[in-house]
Amino acid sequence: MYTKDKLTQKFQRYELFWERAEVNRPLIGFSSGGYFPFTSYRAIAKLADEDVLEAHMLDPDAFWPDYERILQATAPIQDDVVRGAAPFPAIPWMEAMLGCRVRIAPGSIWAEEMGLSWDELEGLQVDEDNPWLQKYLAFTKMLVERSEGRFPVGLPILRGISDMLAALRGSSQVIYDLYDHPEEVHRLIDKLTAIFLMVINKMAEVTGPFHGGYFIEQFALWAPGRLIRLQEDASALYSPELFREFLQGPNRTLAGSAPYSLIHLHSSSLFLLEDILAIDELTVIQINKDVGGMPVPQMMPYLKMVQDAGKCLIIRGCLDHEDLALFREHLVPTGLYLQTVIDRPEDAGKYSEFLNDW
Repeated sequence: MYTKDKLTQKFQRYELFWERAEVNRPLIGFSSGGYFPFTSYRAIAKLADEDVLEAHMLDPDAFWPDYERILQATAPIQDDVVRGAAPFPAIPWMEAMLGCRVRIAPGSIWAEEMGLSWDELEGLQVDEDNPWLQKYLAFTKMLVERSEGRFPVGLPILRGISDMLAALRGSSQVIYDLYDHPEEVHRLIDKLTAIFLMVINKMAEVTGPFHGGYFIEQFALWAPGRLIRLQEDASALYSPELFREFLQGPNRTLAGSAPYSLIHLHSSSLFLLEDILAIDELTVIQINKDVGGMPVPQMMPYLKMVQDAGKCLIIRGCLDHEDLALFREHLVPTGLYLQTVIDRPEDAGKYSEFLNDW
């Protein structure tokens, strides 16, 4: 998929990003296919008439033609990054492993919140026989075998601690729990942290390193060592005090489990950025420019906060030329990665000037 010289060149740019070395422009990457990976995989269309999706319904080999088509279509894109694959990224894998019912509808798959009692949660576990864990690892093994070393296989979207809490107890109920049942919440968080680490460690055993490093598929991000992806979408419902009490610690534990770590944020959680930046173990802050979300000029003070804190910064979204011009004016290229979401691979050509001039 990549020549040896091309891979060497791309890995060098990744390493400069991680080192926050002096560079003349940011790392530039494109994510083709829009925001919703579900629509790129034709194999799932065969299950479109189902209401509940169960692990046994998914045949990893049936998805390989989709992976191959997507990889071939995006190969001509001229940018700095390596593209790879992950277990079918439209599945809410962590929630499914925890026992949530997985629903399927045209265009999306989601996990149904369970509203479990504390007594029911006492027995919560994800063991090696868990059908969703086994399917997750089956996708991973299939991709590793099919890749034959041509591309990396890495982490998909895996929901964070606050998201898993919401799935287990309910989005509204868990906020009351933080006040009414703090000890039970802390015990559950400890259990979820251990489950999360178990899942990603088992995956790493299957993938092994790709040219000495590991990979996050959504961000086409390679690191020269173990790499972990975190996210806390439901943290938008937490006050800074609650974040510090319940989420800062487990995210410190997760980020500290690998030499390289990334946390994915939406603009709705940026009011927590100071407390997130206080997690020294985090190496990358990834912030979305969301459709209908905070506009880039309003985001700029937060983006500068990340750079001033000495963290690497990834900005992802449908970035237009005005956005890119603002980044060029107000941000430094050191430790900066701009990932523009495009509909089709050929759309990358509209941004060629930013590959050559900063």
